[in-house]
Amino acid sequence: MASPAVSIGVGSAAQAAASLVNTHRQINAAARARASQQDFDRAQAEVRFHRDLQLEAVRHKRLADLADLESRLRRDTDLAALRSRKLFDTYPVEEGPGHLRESLRLLSADLSTLPLVVLLPTFHGSPEGHWAGLRGALVDALRRRLASDGLIELQDSLRTFGWPHAAFYWNDLYGVPTLVVQVRYFRDTLDVSLGGCHLHPAAESPATGLRSVHRHRVGQADRWTAEAVAELNAAAAPGHRLAVPETDADRVRLDIEIAARAVTAVVTAAVDAYYVGSAARYHQRFDEAASALGPGALTDWPPDLGIPLGQVADPAFHLLTVAGRQAARGRADDAVGSLRHSLAILVHPDYAVAGPPFPPVAEAAGPLAAAGGAYREALRTALDATGRAVAGDPAAHRVLTEMRGVIGG
Repeated sequence: MASPAVSIGVGSAAQAAASLVNTHRQINAAARARASQQDFDRAQAEVRFHRDLQLEAVRHKRLADLADLESRLRRDTDLAALRSRKLFDTYPVEEGPGHLRESLRLLSADLSTLPLVVLLPTFHGSPEGHWAGLRGALVDALRRRLASDGLIELQDSLRTFGWPHAAFYWNDLYGVPTLVVQVRYFRDTLDVSLGGCHLHPAAESPATGLRSVHRHRVGQADRWTAEAVAELNAAAAPGHRLAVPETDADRVRLDIEIAARAVTAVVTAAVDAYYVGSAARYHQRFDEAASALGPGALTDWPPDLGIPLGQVADPAFHLLTVAGRQAARGRADDAVGSLRHSLAILVHPDYAVAGPPFPPVAEAAGPLAAAGGAYREALRTALDATGRAVAGDPAAHRVLTEMRGVIGG
């Protein structure tokens, strides 16, 4: 039997061995924990690294997108500024978009009450000596013949521009009946084109493109004889009579005056066409303007100014003017036909789009009495002019006498 001391020694050794084993286990466990923590830390570091890479990539892309956006904004801003600068540099009105419209509002808050607005931009081409002063003479003639009667509102302080002009229309001319008069000159030739907007209420589009309507040439040096000048003065007021040119300077001044009268007659025809299509009992001014070019000038234009009767606001009254022109040209039968047509429209408006046979003249007595003094006076004038043209035609005289009977004259 072992002694107690030996037993105690064996137990202590066992405890020491167990403690050593536990210590090694703890050390191994701690090492494994450290290794596991290191693996975790490495994994977390890798996650953070990849996340930082992704964030950096996203940040880099955002910076690139922002730089691209800023570049596009700068480009768009520069383009907008360039367009705006070009718009102002080339805009028909030097003061910029909207200025003309606001200026017109100073004349009338309701733009629909304004007379026809006539735009006379700077002439195209290089003015040569024989055209010097033409623009001033034309402006004076238009103001004297049309603006003074309240038929037009003339705007002549405009740059050269092409028509149609979208920015000009939407900023200044929208809803405003406007006639654009464009004049080009080259050497001895003057070309007049007309266009505009809101000139025809029933038109499918608001704007009418420019169309060349007249060409004028400077005459030969020997054109202005005493007889030619006398024809020009036949219908002129004393203050507007011309003298036979004696020098080259006199001839140039006379050429400028005739050119201004020619363009004025063209514009007057366009103004008449506008009001014939929009106003009743309108007294046309074209005959007076054309007479300033001599008695033969009217024959170059159709008696109805080329206006379809279906587009005329007052066809019965318009036909009286047409009849007077036909009579003056010796077309008596046409003049009588226009008078019959005018009275037929009084009887029934459908005759404005329908031709003969017309109702008997006697049926116009009642409508004629209600037509007003302006119509009856114009009818008497047309009857007198036609009566002079049908001399020697008994049948035409009988028709005219019947017409005079229904108006009591």
